[in-house]
Amino acid sequence: MARASPGDDTLVMRRFDEFTEGEKTEKLLRLGQKALSAYGLTGDLAFVAQRGNTVFRLRTGGGFYALRICAAGHDHAPLKRELLWLAALGRDTGLAVPEPVLTLTGDLFRSTSMEGVPGTRACMVLRWIEGERREAELTVDEAAAMGQFAAALHGHAEAFQWPEELATSYLDPAARVLAAADAVRDALTLPDDRALLCDTVASIAEVASTLGDAAGAVGIVHGDLRLRNLRHDHGSVGAFGFDGCRIGAYLDDLSLLWTELAGREASLVLQRALLDGYRSVRDLAGEPENILRAFVVLRGLETAAGSLGAIRGNRLVPKEVAGREMAAVRQELASSLQLPRRAGSDGTS
Repeated sequence: MARASPGDDTLVMRRFDEFTEGEKTEKLLRLGQKALSAYGLTGDLAFVAQRGNTVFRLRTGGGFYALRICAAGHDHAPLKRELLWLAALGRDTGLAVPEPVLTLTGDLFRSTSMEGVPGTRACMVLRWIEGERREAELTVDEAAAMGQFAAALHGHAEAFQWPEELATSYLDPAARVLAAADAVRDALTLPDDRALLCDTVASIAEVASTLGDAAGAVGIVHGDLRLRNLRHDHGSVGAFGFDGCRIGAYLDDLSLLWTELAGREASLVLQRALLDGYRSVRDLAGEPENILRAFVVLRGLETAAGSLGAIRGNRLVPKEVAGREMAAVRQELASSLQLPRRAGSDGTS
């Protein structure tokens, strides 16, 4: 059989891009049905979501599963990191996580291709996470349960290691804030804004430096621990969306939920319940609120830096859009003033 040339792949991609979303979903569904043969599974597939990966809900006689189809060319290294940790979580804990189902040959995923669909795509079957998505009307007990789940997740991560060939490095907060500051500095034309940026960098670096003194502060983290990725089921919490797992600070991971609980009528009560729930399972030394706020500001600054980078790369962006992004940068910088500084850091004691 003649091998396809790069030109053939480009042609297939172009044709695929010309399909409607419904047509693309139908073709990927057929690809998924083909992949299921590697698992010895059959059943009904229903489309769930398409965010980079395409997810279908598989209904079989034995229950429900998630069938995930990665984009063509997806790097297998982060995929293996994710699935190995999920498999260990399913084996070692009672946490509701999308534990991978092995293929008939014992593999974590199956690489599958099909005529009319560009590229070879990694396909995997995962445990379906039951429960409700809770965002608008969270209760104190639900916030505490989220903290307990995060703590149990981090507790397991402390004792888990990836194989050496899959290991990744840790990018500390000081390096991250410097990189983000470099990305926005040239866009700040007012002296006051540049001075505020300098104060922000110093404040975040100083507060986050306390992590270096705390045992068990850094390890494998979920990476996208948000309300949309959590499900509540009769008082317990489950999570999916582990494809961004990496080495990071545990409080950085928790700060995503901390942020989403802000701006509510009972935000302080819910945030306190989140931390109390966490502490009931795993220690939080010192005053974590200060470090959480530092990570919130850092992430906002990184988001603004990414937006400005996209604007610089697109000359067609209207000036008013660029102006809104700059306003967002200033807002993130201003929020850094709420970060406490150590005694003597501003020349006083």
